[in-house]
Amino acid sequence: MVQRVGRSDAIDGTPRRTRVVHLVSTFAAKTDTKWLVQIARHLDRTRFELSAACCYGGGPIESELRSLGVATHNLDTPGEWDIRAVGRARALFACVRPDIVHTHLLRADLFGGLAARWAGVPVIVSTAYAVGPYRRAVRRKLDGLLDAVCGLLPTHVLAVSDAVRRDCVGRLGLAADRVRVIHTGVDPPDTVDPDEIRRVRTELGAGPDNQLILTVARLSYEKGIEVLIDAAAAVRTRYPRARFAVLGDGPLRGELQRRIDRLGLGECVRLVGFREDVWPALAAANVVCMPSLMEGMPNALLEAMALARPVVASDVGGIPEAIVDGASGLLAPPGDAATLADRLSQALADAERAAAIGRAGRAELERRFLARDVVVRYGQWYESLVQQSRDGVV
Repeated sequence: MVQRVGRSDAIDGTPRRTRVVHLVSTFAAKTDTKWLVQIARHLDRTRFELSAACCYGGGPIESELRSLGVATHNLDTPGEWDIRAVGRARALFACVRPDIVHTHLLRADLFGGLAARWAGVPVIVSTAYAVGPYRRAVRRKLDGLLDAVCGLLPTHVLAVSDAVRRDCVGRLGLAADRVRVIHTGVDPPDTVDPDEIRRVRTELGAGPDNQLILTVARLSYEKGIEVLIDAAAAVRTRYPRARFAVLGDGPLRGELQRRIDRLGLGECVRLVGFREDVWPALAAANVVCMPSLMEGMPNALLEAMALARPVVASDVGGIPEAIVDGASGLLAPPGDAATLADRLSQALADAERAAAIGRAGRAELERRFLARDVVVRYGQWYESLVQQSRDGVV
């Protein structure tokens, strides 16, 4: 039961905390919910009252949010696209009376945006995580239409990179002053257990004499894993003891495995599936590769930088906003397997240069992408939006 509250400015003369409700599709561990945990960890609770809701399904992130003092709610709709989520979200917003509803990803953007408009929420924020639409042609038109509809619902859009902002303004036609860029960030671990690193490295198929190239990505079209496989075939001819491991799962797993088998790369390239121990896996890698065809601001890139791992990545989306080619990373044109193989070979050929690139990436992360600093910017923006709404600007 959610107790209905008011939206008065002060209680007993003390300014009321700004109420923010975040809406996600599920509480499964994924890009948006992992970032929501960072927001919950670092947002100033003396100024903000934070709660979170999911449309359906629940998930392990819910207990993590609760442990951080976040009130959580499950709209408990039977399916992913059940329109009853709109009415249930509207009822939640009517009880909580948030100053801000902040939605994440397509279903939450659609259902939460409609519900927040219906409930009269003064500030509605949607985070745009990626340049899109990014599916193959069969779904591209539908995704583009849904993106356009969802773009009409929020009062403001938060883009995770300048590239995403350009996409929102150029492709979706959003007014530039509605779209604000705040990069995401990460909390680097204090340490990673060396025994864990050795264990994971062995499980990923790399022995002491192997060089391990790691990719953390969903096995879907936009992540460019086909390009990685083709690049791996070229790298193997120069570095026969190089090993490639891909952490993640997705709809293209069968197709990608057939490609690996067809190229005779079964010993060289492994599709590992989803793993919880991403930090030890990244620490175990000699090189981290991101062969994406489209990106916003990939979390795995920031995590690799946090561990000072040398990164070889596509020059696409928000990636070149985080790393400088030749200094804090090595970039290749998206979809260009030959150039990607050359950049990977450069990283494998010169361990000292690769280590220097990794250190430069870590320094850049500490300067711009620490989660605690990013969330401070969130708080400042939230407060400015609420003040604008009270002044009649929003």
